[in-house]
Amino acid sequence: MFYKQLDSGKYRYFEKYFDEKRNKWRQVTVTLKSKSRVAQSEAKNRLARKIEQSKKVPTANELQEQIAQNKTVQEIYEEWVVIRKQDVKPGSFVAEQISLRGFIEKFSKYKVSEVTTADIQSYLMELDIANSTRKNRRIYIRILFRYAENIGYIDSNPADKVVLPKVRLEIETLERANEKFLSKEEMSSVLIFCKSYKKDIRYTLAMEFIFLTGCRFGEFASIRYQDIDFKNKLLRIDHTLEYRVAKYDDRVIQTPKTVGSIRTISLSNRCLEIIDYFQKNCLDDKFVFVNAVGGIFRQPVFYKFICDNCQKVLGNERKYGIHLLRHSHVSLLVELGVPIKAIMERVGHRDESITLRIYSHISGTIKNEISQKLNQINL
Repeated sequence: MFYKQLDSGKYRYFEKYFDEKRNKWRQVTVTLKSKSRVAQSEAKNRLARKIEQSKKVPTANELQEQIAQNKTVQEIYEEWVVIRKQDVKPGSFVAEQISLRGFIEKFSKYKVSEVTTADIQSYLMELDIANSTRKNRRIYIRILFRYAENIGYIDSNPADKVVLPKVRLEIETLERANEKFLSKEEMSSVLIFCKSYKKDIRYTLAMEFIFLTGCRFGEFASIRYQDIDFKNKLLRIDHTLEYRVAKYDDRVIQTPKTVGSIRTISLSNRCLEIIDYFQKNCLDDKFVFVNAVGGIFRQPVFYKFICDNCQKVLGNERKYGIHLLRHSHVSLLVELGVPIKAIMERVGHRDESITLRIYSHISGTIKNEISQKLNQINL
């Protein structure tokens, strides 16, 4: 300790100490009226108390850690959403938020640092959903906590070590595989029914077109005349209709979700006949597939049309829908003996495992052909 006299006649006492938390020398002071032994003793006591108090003051990093530890899942989610909205396409963003809604509602008041792997695993296992859907939920939760980890709110991502069951649910998926497609004969029966009972011809032809091309609904609804090479019988698919966020008749088109979705596919003569019908009965000079009033196809209306007519012809044991027609197209290609790589290119899959996992069934026709070929072998 040392001191010096001020112009006012008082004495200022100084004490230096090393601040280990901040890794530097610091100094505290106290001012008294005298330099007597009693005053110096009092100064020492006061300076010692100041040093102790100073050591208790958290550093900037410690303050940041305290703030981070007290951040709730809801607060982290609100920060992340602002960034995530700019990272993905509007439709994907909406789908993610719907998937995360239940998790955020349950854990909104939890401190993000207190959410454990066991918490996330228990939450996912309590959901009455298919295992594939459960895995998707885990992906979205993992992305949310990855943000918290990258920012420094948590040291590790609790969703990384979540373990979900595989064997039993995957077997169930395989057992349900045959319910996820229509055979050529079944599709023909539905089309004959629609034509016989004079169902909406535009929806009937649209159903057939997707069965024959494997287009996703957004790809199908955004097909323009300029995308079709009539001479070479080709269709260029490099955009999709954004209908989850934008209004249908705003006709907002955007690039596909993945680069692999951009492709050029061949069109059969029947596909060209279907396009020819819409062209001859044109209600829009830009988009091919429009409804009877010239508007873009509505996904819910088209979905109901497929469900209603398929149920009347084929029964209600299966779940029918637009994507079922895409599944059916892959099944059709398998029956035709098209190689898996060619199927991937046609339907816009980049990862072979996706095609094999989703369409992991073999139709009765293929099984019969295998049996016939094996019966021809004599050893």
